Amino acid sequence: MFGDAQLDRLIDHALASSPTLSAAQTRIARARAAAALADATHSPQVNGALDASYGLQPENYLIPKPPLGKGGEYVSQGQASINFGMDLDLWGRNAALIHAAENQLKAAEFDHAAARLALTTSIARAYAQLAGQYDLQDVLLATLSQRQNIRTLIDKRVASGLDTKVEVKQADTNVAALKIELEQLATAMKVTRLQLAALAGDMPAAAENIERPAMRATAVNVPATLPLNLLGRRPELAAQRARIAAATDDADAAKAQFYPNINLNAMFGFQAIGLGRLLDAGSFTNSVGPAIRLPIFDAGRLRANYAGKISEIDAAIAQYNQSVLNAAQDVSEQLVRLSDLGREEAATQEALSAAEEAHRLATLRYRGGLSPYLTVLTVETQLLAQRRAMSLLRARRDDLQISLLRALGGGFDENKTMPPPAQTH
Repeated sequence: MFGDAQLDRLIDHALASSPTLSAAQTRIARARAAAALADATHSPQVNGALDASYGLQPENYLIPKPPLGKGGEYVSQGQASINFGMDLDLWGRNAALIHAAENQLKAAEFDHAAARLALTTSIARAYAQLAGQYDLQDVLLATLSQRQNIRTLIDKRVASGLDTKVEVKQADTNVAALKIELEQLATAMKVTRLQLAALAGDMPAAAENIERPAMRATAVNVPATLPLNLLGRRPELAAQRARIAAATDDADAAKAQFYPNINLNAMFGFQAIGLGRLLDAGSFTNSVGPAIRLPIFDAGRLRANYAGKISEIDAAIAQYNQSVLNAAQDVSEQLVRLSDLGREEAATQEALSAAEEAHRLATLRYRGGLSPYLTVLTVETQLLAQRRAMSLLRARRDDLQISLLRALGGGFDENKTMPPPAQTH
């Protein structure tokens, strides 16, 4: 947008090394792991088991007393088996939890995009502020040069007996005041550089390497009215929509808990009394069958859980609706400010042209001895005010254009997903 290579480098460096984005990336990794965990519950589970024990067998249980069995004696037992299990998910509970985890992952990715947008626009706004400070510095230096020229002219008029020491001291005061303002501006520029270095993820020493901006702003043409779906193309709104979907899926999963949970289990392996016979052909065993769990009395736990999930949906929707209203207001405010700024710039330019002409005429009259120095001083003060106003208006335009781009989502596209993070372990 601004055609400034230094600004592009600062933004690229910030996106690569910002701790804020690293934290957002970590939340994406956590959400991706949660989604993988939820997806695993939808697949068959296979486990191996190996058990061995030694102890006293009761006489009145499964094993009869001698001579028919070893009841009442110390014996060893063993089992080696492969177990299969699968949740049939007839009511869609696991599927709902998987969808909820996937939507939470989308929300984390959109939060990352929102953090990127906030970081890049913060850098652009600080950079535009630095450009405006340089512009104002040019105005003050030009004014200082004019005042020093007037000071030289006063010395000549004093030597000719046309002015007094009063005019000399007035001129010295004006020059000194402008130098003070230049020093204050230089301090502000140093602070802005430090802010840029911090936003880019650098140490304060890197601020010294930031040179004068070379921004070439391009006007952003936006219609007076925008469709609501365009206003909703902001990453934070996309994240809230994903959380609404996740909350809905969580409610579906909570509702499915009211129905029977049916699993399919299977096992094959070896079981034996006496570890020495564990792997004999006669110790082979297998089984297959369903396992059904039905909630009968839970003291209202399931109903309370479901009611809580429904309330989370309502809260997420209310928050989203408020965010949409805030987004619409944000964009409208930026559009109004930009629209009014054009008229303000035109009026300020007219006033600046008049002030420059007045200053030229007043200086000529003072040189010719037709008007006092007070007239030059008054006109010069007006000229400086108009130059300062024009400089501030240019800086405001850059800032408002950046703010408008942020308000419209900065080109965010929720259909583009982020690539998996690089493995660090």
